Amino acid sequence: MFYSILFPTEEQHAGQTAKKMPACFGDLNLDQITDAVLESKERFELHGVFYSPLEDPETIVYRQDILRDLEDEQLRNALDEFSDAVHGIYSALFDVRRGLSSPEPADNNYLTRGKLLDNAERYCKEVSLLSERLAASAPRSTGLRDFSEYLSAYSSSPAFVSLSFETERLRSMFSNVRYNMVLQKNVIHIRDGERLTELTESVLACFDKFRTGESKDYRQEVSEEPVAPHIEAVTLRLLSKRYKSLFAELDAFSAKFFRFEDRLISMFSREIQFYLAWLDFIDPVREAGLEFCYPALSDTIRSVQCADGFDLALARLIGGGTVTNSFSLKSPEQVVVVTGPNQGGKTTFARAFGQLLYLAALGLCVPGRTATVFLFDNIFTHFGRGEDLSTLEGKLKDDLIRLRTVLDGATSRSIVIINEIFTSTVVNDALVLGSFMIKALISSGALSMVITFLDELAVFGPETVSMMSMVLESDPTVRTYKIARKPPDGLAFAMHIAGKYKLTYAQLCGRLKDET
Repeated sequence: MFYSILFPTEEQHAGQTAKKMPACFGDLNLDQITDAVLESKERFELHGVFYSPLEDPETIVYRQDILRDLEDEQLRNALDEFSDAVHGIYSALFDVRRGLSSPEPADNNYLTRGKLLDNAERYCKEVSLLSERLAASAPRSTGLRDFSEYLSAYSSSPAFVSLSFETERLRSMFSNVRYNMVLQKNVIHIRDGERLTELTESVLACFDKFRTGESKDYRQEVSEEPVAPHIEAVTLRLLSKRYKSLFAELDAFSAKFFRFEDRLISMFSREIQFYLAWLDFIDPVREAGLEFCYPALSDTIRSVQCADGFDLALARLIGGGTVTNSFSLKSPEQVVVVTGPNQGGKTTFARAFGQLLYLAALGLCVPGRTATVFLFDNIFTHFGRGEDLSTLEGKLKDDLIRLRTVLDGATSRSIVIINEIFTSTVVNDALVLGSFMIKALISSGALSMVITFLDELAVFGPETVSMMSMVLESDPTVRTYKIARKPPDGLAFAMHIAGKYKLTYAQLCGRLKDET
């Protein structure tokens, strides 16, 4: 039984999606990713889905399988066209029903009833066409297969068959109506239609002798939306007096099929855009040569691994110039400590780590060649921010208060990402505070990543893993933005930079001595 293209069961779908952006979004640049994904999809109102990560492996796999099916371009295009068309129909029907419920003749008239008939016709065509396309594509995912079966059964149901038959019959009857309009000053006269002689061919034949070559075709498609609705409404009212029985049938149709659309199909047309929007977003990144994969999942084994992962928000901006990195964290390893020179890609690496876990929990394909993720209950982040003078509190106090909030909330199923903490205090104090922090993280059981300038925190015990942002061996002042699993080497990279620009103590002393 089909319930939703986002959830395999009715109970799961009934759960409320989050309305508020998760606190970690800003630090991990997930807000930039989500805004870019939904930039052209605002009408589908999908932000809540992106704000609601899943903890159930079955639901995540359900979504992964659907996304795999949609990698087929033909099926993807068919669903995209259906979604846009049906969502447009539902938007139009909202205005139509509001008009038909109005006591005002300017809104509740035969023009509005005609719009109901038009949208019913479009709806029947779209449903029938998609049912045929899905049957031909034979999707393998449970979600799309169940929806295909649901759509097939619905297309054969008495309610839909009746709607299709009545729509087609009424449309055919109106197509045979012929009338002439005679305009005299401000008065419109409606007369019985007479088949007038078609003059197009004879006019073209008359002027054909003047043709000197192919001419530009100036014809344009004219929208079916009324240009002067008040005039059209009056015209239809006059016609209703001549064709009473026909317009009475339109009245009956409007009453019977006032609300004809299916709720699950309506919901599907919106929810399928969760997948389509994601594929549209990652297409340019893939074209730039970066890979995406469907991660393996675990809610019991505390393991996180990724090969050739990257920060998706950054990759969206720089494309093929993005540097990829790999990492692996297996029990009893629990805390990744990343050290190395400033501007070496450590913060970007931390964001890529958080993005991988969060996007995987949405059921999406993630940046990387291969990946394994641990399903979390929450992601906590602590990234450096400027001192807030309005609070009259120092940066160190602010860091400690925010860290306390993180540690109080973290569980053994949480993810904690801390970036450059305790930079506002002296090294010895930072080392003491950092040691307490690492112990607390280990005690909480949370899988963590800590970006720090303190090498000592990287060799804290078997629970910690040391990684370093690398530089060129031939020139330590040049960052490679690669993060490697290795012990900290204790190099003072600032000294290499000072040496490059001849600013070391010895170099300065030598230059001053030469000048004297």
